[in-house]
Parts: sequence; C-alpha cells; structure tokens
Amino acid sequence: MRRFTVLIKPLTPIWTGDANRRNTTLRETGIIGSLRWWYEALLRGLGGTACDPSDTKCNAEKHCDACELFGCTGWARKFRLDIEKRRDNTVLQLIELREMGDTELALLNETIKIIADYGSLGGRIAEPNGLIEIERNDLEDYTVNKAQVREYLRGRGSCTDNPNVARFIFINKNVKYPVVKELKDELSFLKGQTNKAKRYFYKTYQKKPFRFFAYGENHEEYEKIKYFLKLKKTQFVEGIELLEGLR
Repeated sequence: MRRFTVLIKPLTPIWTGDANRRNTTLRETGIIGSLRWWYEALLRGLGGTACDPSDTKCNAEKHCDACELFGCTGWARKFRLDIEKRRDNTVLQLIELREMGDTELALLNETIKIIADYGSLGGRIAEPNGLIEIERNDLEDYTVNKAQVREYLRGRGSCTDNPNVARFIFINKNVKYPVVKELKDELSFLKGQTNKAKRYFYKTYQKKPFRFFAYGENHEEYEKIKYFLKLKKTQFVEGIELLEGLR
C-alpha cells in the first residue's frame, strides 16, 4: 500500500463546508470533489470520458475514465485521502487502496499542478478561496507521454462535455478587475443561468487582484472570451497549452 504526500500552503482559506455551510474543518469529501472536478476537466481536454458524478450511468462493468480512478456505484475509488491541517501548511496523504497505474498518478499530478498554478482547491471557487502553493509533491516523479495517454483513455462509459480544460483561459499576471467586470457583463453566459453555475472565477490575494480563469461551454463561447481579451490587450494562457505533450 503506497502513500503519496502532497504538502500545500494555503494562501487563502480552502472551503470544504459541512451540511450547515460552516467551514470549521477541512473535509476529505470537499477536497476529493475538487480534485475530481479538475481531473475530469483535464481528461475531457485530452479526449477522455468523464461523467456527471450526480448521474448514475457509470457502474462497475462500464464506467468513464474519471470513474476508473475516482470510483462510482459498484467501483471503489482507488485511493483514500487523509488530511492534516498544520499551522502554516496542510498535508494531503493519498493512500493507495487498489493499484494505481503510472499514467493515473501522472494525470493526478498534472491535475494538482493545474490547481496550484492556475486554479483553486475546494469549494466556493467563485470567491477568493482555494489559492495554494505546493511545498512538496511525491507525485512529481510520475510523468506521461502522448502514447501512454492514448492507451489509457479508452473513451468508455458515460461522458459530459464540461468543464473542459481545452476551453479554459487563465490569467495569472496583470489581472485587472475593470476588464474582468466588463468581460462578465459583455459575455453574460459566463454568469451562469438556471441550474448552471457561473463560469468565471476572479481571485484576490492580500486584497489585490491575483488570478482569473473562465471557460466556455462550446467553441463559440470560448472564441468570444479570447476575442474580448485580445481586444483589451490582456495576456492569458489557453488551457490547451497546458495539454501540450499529453495530447
């Protein structure tokens, strides 16, 4: 039974609220849910399948690429997550319950790096929560190439199309709130609709603009986001750039 340690330093609070919407302790379910959300987005960008976990179509006999690692009805998750909150950092222990392949570990490593470098961890990501730095990562030794990814992603099981890293944009430098405000007002689809969450995320750190990311539900929306930011001469990173070497 292998153990992998990921030591993180939270820059802003990590939200994993309980049933009463209180954030008094870090809950394993909240961190697992966040890891899975980003893992699914990564797999979709790579051409893999990732279901809607609230749907019960995946099962032990036929399940998506995301459920292969994170589990579904009749198919247990391959690892357990233990959390130790310290004064200045937090220890995430990934404990293997069933054998995880090198490709799975490498994709999980890529997921954690995307969260730390471009995204956020935990719930309520539409607020400043969840900004982290990685201080130690036992998964760093696991890397993967295109051939290994193609072999692993078999396109099995149920699949939804969003979120998809290939349709994300990320801004980590020179985030300007007036541009963010104008963007969400101009492209109203980012604000979300009935039964659809918002799709833009503006982060501050120490009361200063720090990070912004957003995604389109389809190619047309994605191109509109890019076109607007180019008009505003705002530098950004396309999600597809994070997939280079993996596709």
